Amino acid sequence: MSKKNGLIICMIAALSLFVEMGCTTKKYVKQQIDPVSGRVDELTEVSKRNENAIKDVDSRAQSGIQSVQARANEVDGKAMAADQKAVEAQQMARNAEGKISGVETSLNQKISNIDSYKPVENASVTFKFNQADLSDQAKASLDELAAKVKGSKGYVLEIQGFTDNIGRDSYNLALSQKRSENVVRYLSQQHEIPLFRMFILGLGEAKQVEDNKTKEGRAANRRVEITLLKSEIESLSSSQ
Repeated sequence: MSKKNGLIICMIAALSLFVEMGCTTKKYVKQQIDPVSGRVDELTEVSKRNENAIKDVDSRAQSGIQSVQARANEVDGKAMAADQKAVEAQQMARNAEGKISGVETSLNQKISNIDSYKPVENASVTFKFNQADLSDQAKASLDELAAKVKGSKGYVLEIQGFTDNIGRDSYNLALSQKRSENVVRYLSQQHEIPLFRMFILGLGEAKQVEDNKTKEGRAANRRVEITLLKSEIESLSSSQ
């Protein structure tokens, strides 16, 4: 074998050794890299799962926070509405107290006014036996009384009806009431005296003015008495 051929063989052998060593190195490197690459991929997948889990938890947390906030706002709204109703209730209570106070004041004033009414004049009309119709003389007396109160204020008429002692008590009470009502009707229709200014009561055979044992006495007891009462306050105001 020549030197040249020997050199070529040596070069080929060296190249083969280098190639073999290169292949061995690549296989080794691949063997070392593949587990690491797989681990990296696994870690990446775990990281993605963790990230998704974190996003899901965060989303649910945000949803819960929003729900709690909405409920809190609703509670605040109801609380504000309740406060408003409480304020309105207090205002209504104050208004009611004011009205009650006004009514009490008005009532006290009216009571004071009632106490200030004093009798200033009396009139009396009589009736026939067992009758309730007004005679011409009775109408004339009522006309005279009505003329004295026409256009005035602060007065009332107290009208009381009576009978003699003949007849049952229940019948006499009804008859005396009817006599009083006829007086009121005449004053209202003929002289336009308001009904609220007239107070009537039938008392039957009570309060005799004469003895019922005589004809004249019984005639005097068959009567209606009208008392004119005027307010002292109104009288003072009129005189000033």
